[in-house]
Amino acid sequence: MILAGRLLIEPDQPPRLGWMGVAEDRIAEVGFGKPFATPDLGGEDHLICPGFIDAHLHIPQIEVAGCDGPDLLHWLERVIYPAEAQWKNHAFACRQIRLAHRRLLQAGTLGYAGYLSSHEHAPECLIKAASPPLRARVGQTLMDRGAPDGLLEPGRFDFDIPADGRIARSINPRFAVSCSDSLLAEVRRAVRDGVFIQTHLAEAPDECELVAGLFPDDEHYAGVYDRHGLLTERTLLAHCVHLTEPQWLLIARRRSVVVHCPTANTFLSSGLFDLDAARRHGVRLALGSDLAAGPDLSMPRVARAMIETAKVRAMTIAPDAYVPTPADAWRLITTGNAEALGWPDGGRLEVGAAADLLLLRPPFPVDDHLIARLLYTWRDDYIVNRIVAGHPIDCPPSEDTDP
Repeated sequence: MILAGRLLIEPDQPPRLGWMGVAEDRIAEVGFGKPFATPDLGGEDHLICPGFIDAHLHIPQIEVAGCDGPDLLHWLERVIYPAEAQWKNHAFACRQIRLAHRRLLQAGTLGYAGYLSSHEHAPECLIKAASPPLRARVGQTLMDRGAPDGLLEPGRFDFDIPADGRIARSINPRFAVSCSDSLLAEVRRAVRDGVFIQTHLAEAPDECELVAGLFPDDEHYAGVYDRHGLLTERTLLAHCVHLTEPQWLLIARRRSVVVHCPTANTFLSSGLFDLDAARRHGVRLALGSDLAAGPDLSMPRVARAMIETAKVRAMTIAPDAYVPTPADAWRLITTGNAEALGWPDGGRLEVGAAADLLLLRPPFPVDDHLIARLLYTWRDDYIVNRIVAGHPIDCPPSEDTDP
């Protein structure tokens, strides 16, 4: 298959007119100028870019986005736990997975790190129902306290995955509030080489106070995870809005990944992420929608929120705060997130890379403001073609009705 258009290889450089050859699930050729043959997709008025990657979301929360009002802990109790409890029904869980994957596809998100419900059958539902075959690191949410009894099911630390390698399991203790010492110790024993850990850290002040009471012998919140050996180079720590200096230092030393979720932090009034602290300590950074605390699946809009959060901090808290450029933010939702999730072949346009691609046709010229315009005016209908694992995938209607 041959794709033609302007290749958006580096977001801080003008896209170059060119073409790409795709064979099976890989980019086989990249050339500049006009293609040597009639392209199958695209044209000179198209942009070709990598598919977006979301470093943090919750699949069971797909239909409760936008349920505003309470703070984090009350929101979990009133909105999220009832939504996740519905996954007790196998058929319902499968429908939700199909719905989530369709909406991700519509938003141009072709890879993600995420959470299933806590139900023991959730991984099997994912394998059965995941369509289209988006790339994912995903695991059952693990909890043994602080939630309704119906969600405190025995943990699953392993499950069969498809041979195509598109789905990789992760181990996902929800957060220290809902995990006892014994569960965290069990998680540590279950971690094997190459397996990612996903959890939450210091999202909201009340959460941090609760953790301090539950683990009084630990120096701080991050120390709870570190005592159990859960801060590793393959650990994804969502939020990290309220970290102290010792916690930043510890996370940097362990090389764990902090996943900034700006739309979620604003939605629940959790706080403004300190991007300067992350940069000062050399902490590895990723970007996530955090559906459904994040009300929007679109990663360009999440990237825009990252910039806006930094601007608000510069206007209100720290006048010299670093504000990411549009190119910085775009790079994070493609190459940056791919690297954070352990996909060195993802989020890039080069020979040998995964052929998870988008063809865009925005309603404005390609000029020096291209990336800023894409982020600040983004609509999903800028996407005219989606290539998943080397195959064009039709985007289903937004109504998301099952046949």
